[in-house]
Amino acid sequence: MVFLQIPVYAQGTDVSFDSTYESAVVTGTTQGQGENILYVTELPSGETINLDTYGEAVPIGSRVYLEHFTDQGYYNFVAVNRNKGILILLTVFIFCILALAGKKGVRSLIALGASMGLLFWVLVPLLVNGFDPIVTTLVFGLGVLGFSIFITHGLNRQSLVSFIGSFSSIVIAAVLLYCVTRAASMTGFIDDHIQYLSFATDNTLNLVRIISASVLIGILGVLDDITITQVAVVRELSDNDTLSKRNIFQKSLRVGRDHVASLVNTLVFAYLGATLPMVMYVSLLEIPFWILTSYEFIFVEIIRSLIGAIALTLAVPVTTWLATYVFIKSIRTEGEAFSTACSHNHH
Repeated sequence: MVFLQIPVYAQGTDVSFDSTYESAVVTGTTQGQGENILYVTELPSGETINLDTYGEAVPIGSRVYLEHFTDQGYYNFVAVNRNKGILILLTVFIFCILALAGKKGVRSLIALGASMGLLFWVLVPLLVNGFDPIVTTLVFGLGVLGFSIFITHGLNRQSLVSFIGSFSSIVIAAVLLYCVTRAASMTGFIDDHIQYLSFATDNTLNLVRIISASVLIGILGVLDDITITQVAVVRELSDNDTLSKRNIFQKSLRVGRDHVASLVNTLVFAYLGATLPMVMYVSLLEIPFWILTSYEFIFVEIIRSLIGAIALTLAVPVTTWLATYVFIKSIRTEGEAFSTACSHNHH
């Protein structure tokens, strides 16, 4: 099976090689030179070749992806086909969402699909083509928050308050990132991937701003959760006519404090979990902690967690204030309409 065709360029020359990606099946092993093991692999045409996987152990019967250099007749090992595991987990994920959330779960999956489409087909191409990463990501954030909030929770004032509160926090995070990265004399070369990206784009990208964009994207997924919750708390408390706006704000803020405390813990450990091998490696270095934190790749992970936590923390008072002092009448009206509709549905 042929998946796509791309040109491959030899570094430092003007020679190009046409290649295609194919799927093949490992049927056995054979002894190569020295202790090197070669895998007998059956191609889509039925032909078999001896494949070098460069030390990666591949179970017999596995499907692998190969790059076929058509002019040279050479096959290069790319990766083991691991898509089956992804499809199984994706199916379980969709089932859990639909079983628990019902129609709202369907809307959330639609919003997720739309957001992923924006990421891969709009944001990434724009960034690769040199558009300002922070400005572009802020516009992208508008789209993602719009999809995740309005598609999932509907077009209403409660969603609007959540949207404004979330985006305000993202803007504040962007300002903080700009100030911190400018003051820190960063280069942006924090890992191999970003160095490969810089090389592939002829060093035309601002890598520091690319890193800042990645931090903003990481914050987006959590903000709508906390802001929607805050608006819901204000809506429920607004039914009590004995409470003043000040009382509603204070009570809602107390709920928000508990919520943000748990989310900050979740956010920080999500980042730590993603960088666990790095944390383990750093723990083996006999370098003082205050010096380690100045290493750029460690510094980036620290500010990623801290700025994410700041954005979440600020989202609570901003959203609660908007819901209590600006939109409370419309939120109360929508809540009463919702309750009336539910009551009619039970008859």
